Amino acid sequence: MTGTVLAQALSQLFDAYVLWVILGSAVFGLFVGAVPGLTATMATALLVPVTFFMPPVPAIASIVTATAMAIFAGDIPSCLLRMPGTPASAAYTDEAYAMTKKGQGELALGAGLVFSVIGGLFGTAVLIAAAPALAEIALKFSSFEYFWLVVLGLASAVFLALANPLKGIVSLLAGLLVASVGLDNPAGFPRFTFGNAELAGGLTLIPIMIGMFAVSEIIRNVATIDQPWEMAQTRIGNVFNGMWQLTRRYWLSILRG
Repeated sequence: MTGTVLAQALSQLFDAYVLWVILGSAVFGLFVGAVPGLTATMATALLVPVTFFMPPVPAIASIVTATAMAIFAGDIPSCLLRMPGTPASAAYTDEAYAMTKKGQGELALGAGLVFSVIGGLFGTAVLIAAAPALAEIALKFSSFEYFWLVVLGLASAVFLALANPLKGIVSLLAGLLVASVGLDNPAGFPRFTFGNAELAGGLTLIPIMIGMFAVSEIIRNVATIDQPWEMAQTRIGNVFNGMWQLTRRYWLSILRG
């Protein structure tokens, strides 16, 4: 029975019309993700009016493809310009850009592609197998569990900054201060809005991310416009070359990760 269902699903997936939809959605997601400030959620929202008139299978394939490609494409400006295309790419922007300056741009992009694929496939498998159990656990969450979950997140943030704990604590407190702007969740009381109605919704992640990375990088480049860039002069070609280099050099780390 399972084999029959799988065969039917594959036959629907490899239909010519569905493949063309996947190709077009991949190009669209690549463009959206590579533009700093545009997220995978925006790509999905822009596709909704188009997929509304499609059959279910092509519509789902279009949304999934655009989302996956937008998440990966956020690594492109991160590696080349130190400007994360999506919030998911902000965590390793400095490391990826440092690799590009050393002439390892292909390796950085290849690593992003490899682990995007592995993470997507693993996450999908876990969701298929454990979605009912996770739903039951999530419904049992109360304020106590949410509190300790937040404490775990804050403790993890400090633990990751052991090399410079003072900087980590200051960054953590600054993040908490920024997150507290807007309406209080339980009571709906405005906090740090200073009478400005536009701040009632809080400060969103995308403008903050663009200000921290994109604007700071532009100012840095303008300030050092008379100085030569310290960047290895290597050509960035096929991203699959980076995938091959990553697999060949760090196969044990890939398996362990």
